[in-house]
Amino acid sequence: MELWGLMLFVLIFVLILLYYLVDHLRNPVFATVPPIDNQRAKCESPIEVRLYGALTAMGYYVETQVPCGRYRIDITLPQYKLAIECDGKANHSTPAQKAHDRRKNDHLRKNGWKVLRFSGRQIYRNMPTVIKRIEKAIS
Repeated sequence: MELWGLMLFVLIFVLILLYYLVDHLRNPVFATVPPIDNQRAKCESPIEVRLYGALTAMGYYVETQVPCGRYRIDITLPQYKLAIECDGKANHSTPAQKAHDRRKNDHLRKNGWKVLRFSGRQIYRNMPTVIKRIEKAIS
């Protein structure tokens, strides 16, 4: 009688195990979790996220917040050595900030980068023109 009880227990255990395996194969838990996009996560503003999304949707490999000396580049297309700066209206309109941006552009160019700057307004309102300028710079 003990042998029959043990065999019944093993049979039930195997059936439960098979049920969970088949259910997992039919509906894997991890299939619904999107992969982590570390480069997107490093974007520091909504305009950077928007431009990053447009470029990656077009198939470009994009890196964000890339260090270059004492500066960081908002968005890069590293294979083209293209640095893209996304300027918010409030932060980049003062004379002091404009001077800082000029120094940063000079530094990036001295280190081999082509530099493009776009305002938030350009990125939000005229993305096709922004993309055309980027494609012109890499061709």
